[in-house]
This record gives sequence, structure tokens and C-alpha cells, in this order.
Amino acid sequence: RVAFEGPVIGRRFYGCPVQENGVNCGVVEWVDGPWPTVLQRCLCKLWEMFHEQNFGRVQDKEKFEKELARLKSEHERELAKLRTENGKLCIEYTKLVDDVSKMFDWQDGRVDKQVYQKQVEEEELEKKKKELEEKAMLEV
Repeated sequence: RVAFEGPVIGRRFYGCPVQENGVNCGVVEWVDGPWPTVLQRCLCKLWEMFHEQNFGRVQDKEKFEKELARLKSEHERELAKLRTENGKLCIEYTKLVDDVSKMFDWQDGRVDKQVYQKQVEEEELEKKKKELEEKAMLEV
């Protein structure tokens, strides 16, 4: 076999092929001699650098995921606000279309002026009634 990590990377060895309960006995016999001391120190330093870099990537990923979650929640809040505002605008638009429609009907003589005036007064009374109810609820 060949070692794939640490200062012994690339060194060949014999390992115990006998496994009891899925665990080998841990006997290792190196085929190659040890690497020179300078090379071992360099390999150690490279592996340290690798683990530092990998740890940095893990931290960056965690920061990214937190930021993404924050942005998603912010987006959801803004989307909810926009949906509410859109609903209000749709109601206002419908009222406006109804008012314009009534105006054209009145101009065409389809609706008596007194009937139109009565409808306007009723709408104003409804608005005042809602305002008074809101004030009463606030006072309560």
C-alpha cells in the first residue's frame, strides 16, 4: 500500500491483511526507508498549510450560509410587505375603476344625479363610520 497523508505521504508499506471484526491488527512494515528530515519537515508544513486552508474554506462556507439565510429571511419579509401593498393597490384600483365607470354613466345620463349624489354621501358616511370605529378601538 501507499501512504496518502502526513509526512509519510508516498511511502510504500505492508499492512496486515487479516481483519478481525472489521479492524486490522495495525501491523505496518515500511517498504521504503524514511524520507530525509528536510523533506519530512516540508511535508509537515505543507499538510499544515492544507489543513489551515481547508479550515478557512469551512469557515467561509459557514459565513456564506449564514449570510444567505439572513438574505432569504429579509427577502421573505420584503416580499410579504410588497404582497400586502399590492393587495391594497388592487382594492384602490378597483374602487377607482368603479368611480370612473359611475362618472361615465352619470355623464351619459344613465344615472340620475340625485342617485349618484346619494351614493357618494353613503360612501362618505361609511368612511366616517370606519374612522370612528378605529378611533373607538384605539381608545379601548
